[in-house]
Amino acid sequence: MISTQLKELKDQRKLTNQQLADLAGIPVGTINRIMAGQTDNPSFQTVCDIVMALDGSLDELVGIKDKGGQRAAPLNNEIIELYEKIIAGKEKWLHRLFLCCCVLTLFILGVLIYDLTHPMVGFFRQ
Repeated sequence: MISTQLKELKDQRKLTNQQLADLAGIPVGTINRIMAGQTDNPSFQTVCDIVMALDGSLDELVGIKDKGGQRAAPLNNEIIELYEKIIAGKEKWLHRLFLCCCVLTLFILGVLIYDLTHPMVGFFRQ
């Protein structure tokens, strides 16, 4: 997918792989493998260098923005609502965890106070 978009950018600029390698500062062998689609996962820095050498945009390359600079696809409200529900559920569990920690702390303080006030019982003895 990235290789086809990079090929289109390269063809628009009418550059050879060698010229692109010289502009981007990347070995021509790496450019050849990426353009042929032989590299499954090229590094971000390599793709960034190629796109910058082609005067392209990373946002356009990955489909965040179209050629005019506008968002390619509006955010889906259903996805936003789903994330809000997930966050609300996690907030509820965090609230419960906080309450459990408070109850446990109060219990430990109660045991410690009882232990200190009754010197014949417990850990602190005189």
